[in-house]
Amino acid sequence: MAESYTNSKLFGLRELDEVLGSIPSNYVLVFKGSPGTGKTSFTIQTVYRNVVEQGSKVLYITTNEGSEKLRIIAKSIGCDFDKYKDRIKVLEFLTPGDEDIIDILTSKIVEGIEEGFDIIVIDSITPVLKVLGTYSRMRAWLHTVVYRIVSSAQNVLMILVADKLVEEDPIVSVLEYLADVVIEFYYDFKRMFPFSRYFRITKFRARHTPSFPIYFMITREGIIPINLVSEKLAENTRKKRKIIHMSEEPLKKLFGEELIPGTQIGVIIKQPATAPTILHNCLMLKLGIEALLNNINIGIICYGPKGCRVDYNVKLLSDLIRNKLTIIDADPTQLEETTYRVTKEWISKPENLDVLIVAGYEKIAEFYNIYEVNKLIALYSRVDKKLGITTFRIYWVSEAQHEIPSVIFTMSDIVLETTLDEKKGRINIKAVKAPHIRKPVTVSDTELEYTIEALREKIQAIIASREEAK
Repeated sequence: MAESYTNSKLFGLRELDEVLGSIPSNYVLVFKGSPGTGKTSFTIQTVYRNVVEQGSKVLYITTNEGSEKLRIIAKSIGCDFDKYKDRIKVLEFLTPGDEDIIDILTSKIVEGIEEGFDIIVIDSITPVLKVLGTYSRMRAWLHTVVYRIVSSAQNVLMILVADKLVEEDPIVSVLEYLADVVIEFYYDFKRMFPFSRYFRITKFRARHTPSFPIYFMITREGIIPINLVSEKLAENTRKKRKIIHMSEEPLKKLFGEELIPGTQIGVIIKQPATAPTILHNCLMLKLGIEALLNNINIGIICYGPKGCRVDYNVKLLSDLIRNKLTIIDADPTQLEETTYRVTKEWISKPENLDVLIVAGYEKIAEFYNIYEVNKLIALYSRVDKKLGITTFRIYWVSEAQHEIPSVIFTMSDIVLETTLDEKKGRINIKAVKAPHIRKPVTVSDTELEYTIEALREKIQAIIASREEAK
């Protein structure tokens, strides 16, 4: 975890504080990006969290939105400026069209610091710098305001929000040069959710920064990161996970003697083996017993019609593990809703989930493409592994969608292929990749039938034992 500093400030996301450390005093932050990428929302959440948790006082200078509209935006993401109106002061500079505005703005910043405001925001700095015109004049004014005024004060954070209007924007370039921290925001409505909105930390003076994009969504509860997981949370969660022992012989052949927390399993179902319910029943009975005996929580996500979900409706089992089983029937055309629920219920609270089964990725491929499915599986494989969630990802290969996502092979610890043996009239399940095998091993549906019967008997014994205990 990165070091913290006395009188330091917080990012708008707790996860960023843990990854990067808190923000040192007298730092200058630049949030840059095209209009509509989430810069203002992120700025609002950052200052609001410091007000609520650190007791900060904020001078928010807006050149884009009126003060009332800014309050509405804040409220829409769960930040009530009116509740802390004694600590949040909003100043409007909506038409900075002449150079007089520069002197007025500078004096307001000086007055704000003298009045005890420890966070100064200019949103957006772009129209202000346009008034100055040349690169040398922009740099001279920024140097005066940022280094002579702000940096000489005690414990003042400055946040400058910049609109990046062209690729090589000279205004953004001068800001990047002077800033201590630079975060760039992106939004592409053409991309599949959750990849449409993200940010990158491109600069943090004297700190290591994540190399990957951080995807996020803007909700009524604020900005929620999708793939940024607290290392402390992940470590604490992994310690509490339990190993799933595969003592049944056919399962042992496919999965090895045990599934350690965080194991990623890919299951590829090849046409015409389109109804491999025997494998699903076997897995659900096994996991159901683990839920009963070892108190594990199971989640199921199915993209597409309800009929594609794995067969968990074994009457014997469903009543017993109802409180340990969560099912999400997901619309592949409405991925934002599913992402929100998964993030809130499981990624933010990983103790609620130990084992996850996901089916219907091929439905997403039909609406988008295999490239987007690869990215989606890769994104969540990393998150699940870090949190210690054992995940089964099931992909049906059909005539309509015959291409298999490559990440199922590259990012899965175990890969199973289910095929139909037309000569023998049976379904075979082959382990083509697993830590415990050197060459592929095959289990037939007949072998699994015996295992299912044994698992059912075990569940009956558990039921009888509990009845006696009553």
